[in-house]
Amino acid sequence: MSDRPWPAQFDRDGQRAASGKNPDPRATFPIRPRPLGERHELADYLDRIGPLVMRDQGLAHPYLVPGAVYDSLWTWDAYFLGLGLLPQAETHFRGSLENLLENVLDDGRPPSLIRADGTAEHDHVAQPLHAQWAVCAFEGDADTIRAWWSTLVSIRGFFDRTTRDRFGLYAWVDGSGTGIDNDPAIYGRPGSRVALVDMNCFHYRELRAMARLAAVADPEVAPEWEARAEELRDAINTYMWDRSTERYCHVDLTEPTWRTYQEITWAVQLQGHTWACLFPLWAGVATGEQADRLIRRYVLDSDEFLSGVGIRSSAKSQGFFNNVAMSNPSNWQGPVWGLPTFLVCYGLARYGYTAEADRIAGRLVGVMCDDIVANGTIHEYYDSETGAPLINPDFISWNMLGRRILADLRTHVDPTSI
Repeated sequence: MSDRPWPAQFDRDGQRAASGKNPDPRATFPIRPRPLGERHELADYLDRIGPLVMRDQGLAHPYLVPGAVYDSLWTWDAYFLGLGLLPQAETHFRGSLENLLENVLDDGRPPSLIRADGTAEHDHVAQPLHAQWAVCAFEGDADTIRAWWSTLVSIRGFFDRTTRDRFGLYAWVDGSGTGIDNDPAIYGRPGSRVALVDMNCFHYRELRAMARLAAVADPEVAPEWEARAEELRDAINTYMWDRSTERYCHVDLTEPTWRTYQEITWAVQLQGHTWACLFPLWAGVATGEQADRLIRRYVLDSDEFLSGVGIRSSAKSQGFFNNVAMSNPSNWQGPVWGLPTFLVCYGLARYGYTAEADRIAGRLVGVMCDDIVANGTIHEYYDSETGAPLINPDFISWNMLGRRILADLRTHVDPTSI
């Protein structure tokens, strides 16, 4: 009998038959503490592998791919990969964004990915990060900012028309994952009925980025974008912060089906606790007091998110927590990934927990170094309790942030800041 009330069940044979790909990991390896001077294997490896995730043909502009079994231009993969590989990948970082912007539909709906043959996928919506990407990719290029301004405004219009809710929060869309594939708040549920902490933090960053871009493209409206960002920040902290548990929660947006004489003025919070609920640290949405409580009670607790390998993708206390190797959906219910660990570490540093961020990031960097020594590669994610590689050798994507994370923390740099 499982010690978890909801043990993971995954049809591995069915997934492999459907995909025709083998994501099996390579050998396990011993994990050993590494002093700073012995963590160079990861940066050296990522420098060498960088050219292999750059593509110069097939699409209108050069672009980036995640590696392993993934050969398409994926929105958030290319964004975080590019930030990790700058300045080496400057042309491909910029080109990736331009490819995506050129494939935005007339109604402002952005594609989630563009395949190597040039076909764009719109059934699944991209994470809202185009404006924050543009702030970095087009910095100092006023003509390019003005050229893409109307497209960026149209993307905001799409999300405002189709997903903004009565609380001033943003819902997701039906039938589409967010990238955190099996977050219980969204997996198998109607996306239009849930406001996700992570997606609302992305929207907050987008609104701030739009204010910065508007200062160049349309200065008169810049204050309006900044005001909208602050309104969203207030809504996140009002409706998503649970005072009793001192953490952020996704919000159920199901419309009331009946009432008598009392108006419904509250939001119903969903209690599943994944790393998506830590996004307010990275985005700077949390107040100092909220950040302290969230960090001390959950991030730095080994029974919650803190692992000897990095940051767990879901809190260990959750009934659905597991370390099963999955693909479609990828498993964010327990394993340690590069993106949660590195973004949480940037968030820790933002609120003054730099030493803790350095130690945590160093754990995952060390595991990846051991993986390179043992297997000549790194993997998509790792068992949060043992450090064993679980799936997809040669996966690069946001793991590229590992190339710079320790230096960034020591020099107080955050390449993702807006």
